[in-house]
Amino acid sequence: MKLKYKILWIENEQDWVDSIEDQIQEYLEDLGFTYDMKLISKEEKNIDYNDYDLILMDLNLADQPNGAELISKIRELGSYTDVVFYSSMGIDELREKGKEKELEGVYYSGRTTETSFVKKVKAVIDSTLKKVQDLANLRGLVMAEVSELDEKMEDVLRKYYIQNVTEELKKTFHDHITKKNEKKIKKNLEGCGKKEKVCYHKWKDMEIQDIIPLMEAAQMAKAVNYIVPKELYAPFRANFFEDYKAEIVEIRNELAHCASKTEDGKEILITRKGDKTFNDEDIKGIRKNILKYSEIFAKLLQ
Repeated sequence: MKLKYKILWIENEQDWVDSIEDQIQEYLEDLGFTYDMKLISKEEKNIDYNDYDLILMDLNLADQPNGAELISKIRELGSYTDVVFYSSMGIDELREKGKEKELEGVYYSGRTTETSFVKKVKAVIDSTLKKVQDLANLRGLVMAEVSELDEKMEDVLRKYYIQNVTEELKKTFHDHITKKNEKKIKKNLEGCGKKEKVCYHKWKDMEIQDIIPLMEAAQMAKAVNYIVPKELYAPFRANFFEDYKAEIVEIRNELAHCASKTEDGKEILITRKGDKTFNDEDIKGIRKNILKYSEIFAKLLQ
């Protein structure tokens, strides 16, 4: 699972879906996941049911097969994605339908009240997340998603450097981005016995397309501050470099050196030095930050 939670909703009343799906979307976004829903009204032959994290299924579909028969077919195809099976007939009768077809991995809900249905869907979403993602796996998910952010930031830099390149901008870019590296290199030359140390940074004569893949995430974030016109990123972040460094880069670096530990019966991640811990709520906040910056990059690339 990535930061996209995929729902297949099999229902023939579009208006009913429209009236309640905002609540499900908001719940997933609060957990740090994007909402990705496909709505169909009947059986479709070319759907990979294993591609979804959850299936919402109405019993009384407009076309045959009905919901119970379709769930049975889905299971026969080797898909064991969790299903919320619902109907206005009441849960007891719905369970009987499920029992007749010997359905497995199915949760039952009425649809007479939106509140009870949404509550059941939220509970099942929590259950699906717990099944596949312990805290250590969530850490891996975050690391992978941040790597994708790096790629998006590379695209942003290429776009705005090429669009806005001037000799002044080129000089500003190299001065700011290479200064730290040059300082580090010169420091490493200390004690070599030479009276004069001349450091020449090869990036100064390289094209931007060749430099960007060599940059670290913090360097790229710093470059965004100088290359992207401030009025474009200011509505999202007042200081892109400082914010991205604190909310993404430093957190990623800390998570990279964490180990799993149980404390008071709950799993936590703790840094190698033991100076910081991460729990489920912390990871949720990190996921939300990743989605936030992914959206910023998408807007900058439009």
